[in-house]
Amino acid sequence: MGATAHALLSPSAAHRWINCTAAPRLEADVEDKGSEFAAEGTLAHAYCAQKLKAFLGLPTDGEAKEIAELNDRYHTGEMDEYTDTYKTIVLEKFNAARAKTKDALLLIETRLDFSEYVPDAFGTADAIIIADGTMEVIDFKYGKGVKVSAVDNPQMKIYGLGAYEKFSFEYKIDRVRMTIIQPRIENFSEWELSVSELMAWTDGVLTPKAQQAYKGDGPQVPGDWCQFCKVKSNCRALTQKCIEAAKNHPDPKLISPDELAADILPMLATVKTWLAGVEDYALQQALSGVQLHGWKVVEGRSVRKITDQDGAALALNKAGYKTTEIYKPQELRTITDLEKLTGKKQFAAICGDYIEKPQGKPTLAPESDKRPAIDPLADDFKDVKF
Repeated sequence: MGATAHALLSPSAAHRWINCTAAPRLEADVEDKGSEFAAEGTLAHAYCAQKLKAFLGLPTDGEAKEIAELNDRYHTGEMDEYTDTYKTIVLEKFNAARAKTKDALLLIETRLDFSEYVPDAFGTADAIIIADGTMEVIDFKYGKGVKVSAVDNPQMKIYGLGAYEKFSFEYKIDRVRMTIIQPRIENFSEWELSVSELMAWTDGVLTPKAQQAYKGDGPQVPGDWCQFCKVKSNCRALTQKCIEAAKNHPDPKLISPDELAADILPMLATVKTWLAGVEDYALQQALSGVQLHGWKVVEGRSVRKITDQDGAALALNKAGYKTTEIYKPQELRTITDLEKLTGKKQFAAICGDYIEKPQGKPTLAPESDKRPAIDPLADDFKDVKF
């Protein structure tokens, strides 16, 4: 789903500005430089829309233009596979809706307006399915760095609200289902609520918070929503929270396991986000000429590289060295590169017999993580015979 790049209160950032209403105005003057990941996502979304529109017999000129601009740089076999997965899931849902409601609708790339509830906000829904009593809003996520859940997701509720406002005059809609399809990490998340529940949240939470955020009122409130904040690197409230996490303990010298579990581990992601942001911000300030007392910019380590491999090889041959001595044997690309080339499923079909996946390194995760717990003490003795 997309929203205007210039909207102060972007639905995609709703989790942040609902929790920290000070954030939007603090971020307003910070340039959005974009990223390779965003461009890759734009191309994947264009393929998703093109495939569904082609199925419905709709024009795809806009998608073709975006694909032509980005295809050479970002297209992979992996992208074809995952956008096919999205198309298949959406069409399966559409067919299920038509089995219940003969005139069910599938709408692709639908413009929605939320400005009645969120000042100046609008966006485009990836897919909407309307059937008797139920409307489903579907969002495609191409990123794989952060797993996104549809459950109580503010962005999805805002899009559900916009879709309800647009179509409730023509259709009787009692419930809104929100679905996130994130195929690169096999994440398929659904959640639904009644229209009355959606409107209660809108009146009680969304609109008051949106108005407060639009005005810039309210305190800075740091939390896990800081991850993508543009001012996380120099946010005083986030800095204080991270520093105080190490201070506010009864024993100033040692932290107990209970304190570690209750106070420190939940802060890890926030602290890592803050530290990475601070380091990047400080370097950019120094590069722009700002003097940071006690610090200086130095040249980092670099790796030498040969600018003309053929020329270097010829020179070594002339000096008496054999070709077999100066070239490495041919080697396969990494599994990730090969999966991008062929697509994940296709690679597994071709090379599955030649791949092994060793046991992963033990890592801490919250109780909500779906992976089963392991018993490291029991594992230590699993091969011991008594």
